[in-house]
This record gives sequence, C-alpha cells and structure tokens, in this order.
Amino acid sequence: MLMPMLSESDPAESAEGSIDPLGIYPIADALASRMVPGVRERQQHPRFLTVIAASLWLCSTFDDERVASDDVSEPWQVFEWYVVEGLARATKDKSLLRGMPGRSKADKLLAEGVPMSARGYLKGPQTFGFHGIYRALAREIGVEQAGRLGDAGFSILSAWESDQNLEGFLGSGDGQGRRHRERLRSGIADGLDAGATARKSWGEFFVDHFGIYEAGPQEAEAIRAAIVTSDASKLVDGHRGEIFDALTSSSGQSVWMMESKSNWPSERRFHEWLIGHASEPLRQLLHAISCYEQFARYLQSAFDDCLKYMVEHQVRVKTAEFTDLDAVKEAATQTARVYPSVVEALAPLGLVDRFTRSFDQFADSASPAVWAEQLLAFHTKVQRDKPPAGKAPWFDRFDDGSYLIRPGYIREYEPRPASDYVHAYRTHSLWSFARDLKLVGDEVSVG
Repeated sequence: MLMPMLSESDPAESAEGSIDPLGIYPIADALASRMVPGVRERQQHPRFLTVIAASLWLCSTFDDERVASDDVSEPWQVFEWYVVEGLARATKDKSLLRGMPGRSKADKLLAEGVPMSARGYLKGPQTFGFHGIYRALAREIGVEQAGRLGDAGFSILSAWESDQNLEGFLGSGDGQGRRHRERLRSGIADGLDAGATARKSWGEFFVDHFGIYEAGPQEAEAIRAAIVTSDASKLVDGHRGEIFDALTSSSGQSVWMMESKSNWPSERRFHEWLIGHASEPLRQLLHAISCYEQFARYLQSAFDDCLKYMVEHQVRVKTAEFTDLDAVKEAATQTARVYPSVVEALAPLGLVDRFTRSFDQFADSASPAVWAEQLLAFHTKVQRDKPPAGKAPWFDRFDDGSYLIRPGYIREYEPRPASDYVHAYRTHSLWSFARDLKLVGDEVSVG
C-alpha cells in the first residue's frame, strides 16, 4: 500500500474551511497520537531524522538567540534551505525527490536564479518544512533532547558517519567528515549574515550523503532501533515499536499488501488482524479506534451523500429531499445505536468529555429529515467555531430552509463503505518508513 500523495502545504489566510467539516478529526488525532507518538501522516521518509540530527550538531555552535539578517530565520532554518536547494539542484533523477518538503519552492527559485530565503520558502517552515514535519518524532524518540542532539540522534549520526566514511564529522577525528563539518558550519554562518543561501556548490554533497532514499545499513538500523525503542521517561509511551514490528513481520506485510490491492483499502482490516496479536493496552486502544471510526463514518458518509445530492442538482434543495439518501437513513438510526459503545470505549482513555461535548446531539435517534437538518446545522456550527474568526459553511442556507452548495465545493463526493475508517492512523507512514529502511518489499506473497 502506497502513501497517499500529499501536496506541499503552503497555507494562506482564508474564510474557507475545507478541512474537517464535521470536527471529527481531533479525537481521531488524539487516538493516533496515543498509539504511535510522534508519527504524523505527512511523514514518509525517516532519513530526515538523520538530516535533523546533522542539523542539531552543526547548529550547536551558534548562540541560542542567533537569527539571520532577516530577523526571523534561525540556524536550523538556514541549513534546511541549503539541504532543500542542494538536493533540488543536483538530483538528476527527480523521482528521488518525491516527498521532500519545499521542493516546488526550490525548483521555482532555481529557475529564477534566486537564492533561497524566508521570502521565497514555505510560509510556515516551522510546520511544513522537513524540520517541522519530523520534529515531533525526532523529539519523541530522542533524536533531539532539549534543543540539542539527543542520544538517539548521536547513535543515528554515528552510524551515518561510519556508512558514509566521514570520520570526524561527529567526533574528533581528522578525516573528511571534519572538513565537511567546518565547511557546512561556515556556510550556515554566511547564510545567517546574508539572510539567504550563500553557497551554490553543495548540491553533490547533499545528494551523496543525505539523499532521501539512500540510508546506509548501519544508519538504517539505528533509525529502526530509535523508532521501536520505548522511552520510559515519556508520559505517553504509546505502541509505536509494537505496531512497527508487527507491520514488518512476514504476516503483517502480507496483510497490509493484500489490503492495498482491495477496491476500498482501509486500515480497519489491518487493525482487525493486529488486535489478535497485540498487547492488552493496544487491544483496548484499537477497540476504541474501531468504535469511534464507526461513528465518524456514519456522520461523514451521510454528509458526503448530502453534498453529492447538492452537486448533482445544483439548485436549492429542501431537507426532505435528503431523506431518501441511503447514508442519511442509515446514520439517522445507527449513530444513536453506536454512541454508547463509543462512550464506553473512550472512557479508559479520558476522551469521553471531549466526545460528548462535541457530539451529544447525535446520542438519540431521529427521523431522517430531522437528523439531516441536525447534521447540516452541526456542520455550520463547526465551521463557525474554527479559529481564528470562523469559516464559511460549504453550502448556503436560505430563509425558506433550502440549501445550495457553494461553487468552491462542487466536486465528486463518493460515500465510502460503512466499515471503512474516515481517518488515517499512521500505518501508511510506518510502511513508508519500513520501505525506505529496506525492512519490507514492494511485493509480499500471501499464504
């Protein structure tokens, strides 16, 4: 199963709210974070952990308050510019840049002959650059500790140094690694002074030593060990190692690869297999996810069915017209049926109050007409409550009670099967990690 293609995010302020129209994501995200702390769905390539380790080491000699001449960019940001620009400049096979944050920005600046800077890079680099995307995991597994290179980071960077024959990059040796280390630190200093990249000859170094898919054997093992090793100091330990080991086992690979070939691939089927091999705490969490996702699926499919109907007609429609939609009819009774089981499953995890505050209006069954009106009003409220100043709903509601979908949301809507998850629970990311680390193959025999 391949990772979903995720576009490079470069957000701007907007009155539109095109993400999570029913407010069902936060609880799913809390459950996913309990299960695999630090892992995010946008994470695909674990070698960025190595690059972050190198960044922490290279930037450790700069004062904590040091920023570039633009009064914004910190040393790590300047190093990120160099890495992204260098890889974009020197990588001949552009498929090897798939999944690199900031690539399109780098391509644009290179075409214009302009050095990379805060002005031309991502608007939210602390969130959408590779440091931002992978920082949570780097901190969770000890690559970074209190803003410095942590134990896991030291192990990964030591393994990388050995694989790359760059003695002296990390230690006190007097090999090529030391010369590269000093050259990179000098370049970062120049970049801070210029407020932009100040070197054009480093592309080959980054391609040779930091290529996204090119982790060496010792480095790959160090990354794997960091991902699966539990840290007793963490308040929420999670089950990252248990799930990663299960996924990369022979039977786990077979289950995941078989699911990837189905018409409606879903993590639910993998979780159904995993629950039979999991520890008791993980089984409890997987059960909670299953219950919550069933509830969320009823809401999402009914909402999608209503939107699909609006798109097909593109005229004002009354609530009564939604009553014959299959997903609405099912949800009108089934959300109330599964509501108590969700409350019971979330109770041990401390998420009941959040759930009931958000979704108490769906605790009771209702006629399809009443339920559809509740759903559409619920969406409007969710949009209105989004920070910083609210977002517009996806449709207009008129005084006569009719609805008309807004032009920006005219697209194809296809309600998914009731058994499928609405949200992702990081299996895609873990699988992509495993592929990059050469722990799994593209094809696995089933048997």
